[in-house]
Parts: sequence; C-alpha cells; structure tokens
Amino acid sequence: MRFAVVDIETTGGFPQQHGITEIAIVLMDGSTIEGKYATLINPHQLIPPFIANMTGISDAMVANAPSFKTVAKNIYTLLHDRVFIAHNVNFDYSFVKYHLNNAGYNLQSPKVCTIRTSRKVFPGLKKYGLGYLTRELGIQIEGRHRAGGDALATAQIMQLILEKDGLPIIKDLLKKDALLKNENGE
Repeated sequence: MRFAVVDIETTGGFPQQHGITEIAIVLMDGSTIEGKYATLINPHQLIPPFIANMTGISDAMVANAPSFKTVAKNIYTLLHDRVFIAHNVNFDYSFVKYHLNNAGYNLQSPKVCTIRTSRKVFPGLKKYGLGYLTRELGIQIEGRHRAGGDALATAQIMQLILEKDGLPIIKDLLKKDALLKNENGE
C-alpha cells in the first residue's frame, strides 16, 4: 500500500474562505519513506497574527511563494494514486481537495486519520493530539506547527502503527470509509 502523509498550514479553518500557506507531503511505500515534498504557498490573503505566531509563517515569508494553482499539478501527481494520511485527516483533506478542485484537479484519494488509527493501535493514552502522541511514542518533532516537521512526525507515527501490525486496522478503516461514501452516493 502506498501512502502520502500530508500536513498543511492555513490562514484559518474553512477551505472556502481561507488559503493554504504551506504544504508538506511525505511519500511512503509501505512503511519506508521514499520521498518528501514541501513548499510555502502564497494564500493571497493576510495571515492572522495568532496563526503567524503559532506557525512562524509571516506574510513576508509567503509574499514571493508560488500560488496554490502554480503547484497544484505537482501536488495532485504526488497524491492521486496513494492513500491520503494526516493527523486529523478531514481538515487537511478538505483544504487540499477544495484548492485542487479550484485549480482543475479532482482528488478522490482514500484517506486515513492517524488520530483514529492511533486510538486503536495505541489504546489507553490520555490524548491523541500530535504533540502529546509524539511525546508518548518518543518521536522528536523538528519544526512543530510547520508542515514539514508535522508531516514527518506523522509519517513516523505511521511507521510505528505499521510495525505494531496496524495494516489490518488501516484496511478496515478504508473499507468503512468506502462503504460510507457509497451510502452517501459519493
């Protein structure tokens, strides 16, 4: 199974109103990391101060970065034939799918959430947020709240999930997601 572990930074919480400021993709072939892609993106809107403070990404940093439409083909090519993996996958997937669609690309990747999967593979933890989970699993995050650091940490979580025989759980989650899509007529 081939995975694309994705993390994004944005200007807010709604894809229809907010832009992506950074994206990172870690490509995995089974449990091995086989490639990485990361870029800042000009969202063509101001980054709110609280987000700039959290991520360290400023308006000046993205001023000369490519627009999403400029990098959309490359992003789609990296994602379209892989399972889309993210920590809180619905957030990242909704943004990437929406912005790819605006650029003329229809992403229909199966998706898996490392929060849901971690709850099944590593039961009994107090929390499953990225910061807490990585500390519990002994994973160092270099560049917390930056797409590259968070995507790499999420890829390392995936490696641990797979080492703990998590592939059947992932396949079960994918099957349930496909059934739900069929029931909803997607």
